[in-house]
Amino acid sequence: MSEMNPKDEVRNLLRARRRAMGPALRESEMASLAGHLIPWLVHNAPRRTLTFFLSYGSEPPTASLLVELHAAGYTIYVPICEPMRRLSWSRWYPGVPMARSAVGPIDEPVGERHGPELMAEVDVILVPAQAVDENGDRLGQGGGYYDRFIQSLPDTARRPKLLSIAFEHEFVPAGHFPVEPFDQRVDAVALPSGVRNLTK
Repeated sequence: MSEMNPKDEVRNLLRARRRAMGPALRESEMASLAGHLIPWLVHNAPRRTLTFFLSYGSEPPTASLLVELHAAGYTIYVPICEPMRRLSWSRWYPGVPMARSAVGPIDEPVGERHGPELMAEVDVILVPAQAVDENGDRLGQGGGYYDRFIQSLPDTARRPKLLSIAFEHEFVPAGHFPVEPFDQRVDAVALPSGVRNLTK
């Protein structure tokens, strides 16, 4: 009998399916997704300030979209993984100096780090996801970084919108994966077929 956490079982299946897509299909689906996301941002990011993530492995590839958003005048911050599974934020732009993260096998921008106070300037937080369901519940990577960060934000009208991006098969009916009390919902998910607003 497997002793694996039920969430990890679902994550492993989804990760395997992402790998099986191959780079060309992942890039193609991401291009379709970007075609819907950019118009959505026009209406939902009036200050043109976002957080995004630098994709890794078989995640939806964000490199081209980041360059396109920068060229369109968006200010972009990316997450920095800190000790105790906390997040800070650093400005990203094409050619920004990078260094290997102290806590994971990814490169992060070198520069000033910002805490939660930065969110007063941010319109949209891009929240990584392995899957998103129809209620806005999100299956993340398992570290809890984003859930902790989102939980710390004030629940006000000025709170940034929470958006995930996913491949088409990763938008699933409610109940497809376990949801726990500390899991934070997202407001919308961008897919190759369009952006779905998930909260009223």
